[in-house]
Amino acid sequence: MKKIKITVLTMLLISLSVFAQTYSLKQCIAYAKQNYGSVKIANLNYEVSKKQVKEQIGTALPQIELNGTLDDNLKISTQLMPGELFGQPGTMVGLKMGTQYNAAGWISLSQKIFDPSFWVALKAVKLSETYYKQYVSKSEEQTYFDVSTVFYKALVAQKKLANYRAMLAASEQTLKATELRQKNGVAKKIDVDKIKVSFNNTRAQLEEAELNYGQELNNLKYAMGMPLETALVPADSLFDSIPQTTPEKLSIYQLQFENRIDYQIQKTNLAIQEVSRENNLASYLPTLSLSANYKYQGMRPEFNFFQANKDWFASSTLGLTLKIPIFSGFSRLAKVEESDLNIQIAKENLSMSEQSIKVDVSNAEMQYSNALRNIQYEKENLELAESVYKNAQLDFSQGAGSSLDVVQSESSLREAQNSYSSRLLTLSIARLSLEKANGSLITFINNLKY
Repeated sequence: MKKIKITVLTMLLISLSVFAQTYSLKQCIAYAKQNYGSVKIANLNYEVSKKQVKEQIGTALPQIELNGTLDDNLKISTQLMPGELFGQPGTMVGLKMGTQYNAAGWISLSQKIFDPSFWVALKAVKLSETYYKQYVSKSEEQTYFDVSTVFYKALVAQKKLANYRAMLAASEQTLKATELRQKNGVAKKIDVDKIKVSFNNTRAQLEEAELNYGQELNNLKYAMGMPLETALVPADSLFDSIPQTTPEKLSIYQLQFENRIDYQIQKTNLAIQEVSRENNLASYLPTLSLSANYKYQGMRPEFNFFQANKDWFASSTLGLTLKIPIFSGFSRLAKVEESDLNIQIAKENLSMSEQSIKVDVSNAEMQYSNALRNIQYEKENLELAESVYKNAQLDFSQGAGSSLDVVQSESSLREAQNSYSSRLLTLSIARLSLEKANGSLITFINNLKY
């Protein structure tokens, strides 16, 4: 049953490889930028901010409205009038005044003439647009990092799977050869059993590697925003393009904080707080606006508004409105003082961001340098393990070595292969983290050759 299971899994993966489209890292990132949810939301928020700029500009343009009313006074109101008007001194006479049906239509216009808060609000929404544009960049940068990280993990899982397949094939040949030698009386049963145990262990590890590879592919599809049922194979050329040299170390005084998108967002947030203070100060200033109305009104005892030769009465107004704020119970002063505190908070956040960037860059440089040293050691160990394994197989086939040497060398080779693949992953992610810390991640990946 285990052999059948391995055969089915292998055939499934082979069939997927045949029908699946091969994606390079750049292709994965390009797909994610178009389909991953967080990037799409960031772009939508940016589009909303652009509409808000137009919305604010629109408030400075003439505001024109067309209105209409139709009233049915079911009971006409009664007004009390002095009786002297009707020859009844000393009394109050009730009169029904008005008509049952009233209709009116009018057009009104309003225009701001002087409103200091408008320009401050316009500056604020433009800063908001800048903020959301920067947030799009931040979302894209995070997508670059996340997709690249998962892509690397999928490649490592793919590499381990290929190693286990090759190891299982070699182990199976050794097992068959040893069983044949046992039949010929050249090898002992214990030799066959030891190699068979090693073969079974490799087969179990191959099954686990196949499962892990499938999970990493699912993680990659999720990071890309790709449906899970889509067949996908990552292009196996990534690690050849990872620079295995340490970039020139920058002094903390040479760091370009502006390269970090999160630092740019902090600066924009500070500017927004400063504009908020300007807006609160503008509330102390007077405003002046123009208004105009033109109205037609009809009053009927019966509903006959659509009949010709009935009177309609026109009226119009033109006016200026001046508002001068005098006292608001100190609420405006409290808002200004609140803005001052928010500006101080924003400045402290900006200062903390600078310190955080210095720490990020320093730590990332140390991690990458350490990963670079380790990969050299692991590469040398892998080459030695491969050599030992080949020699052990050769000696055993010629009767000069023991089955224990073959089993131990095979186990050491598997361990060296896994360790080297893990170090490759550590090196790749360390380089990503270093480029992200320096604010150059997107440029770095775009300049890779795959």
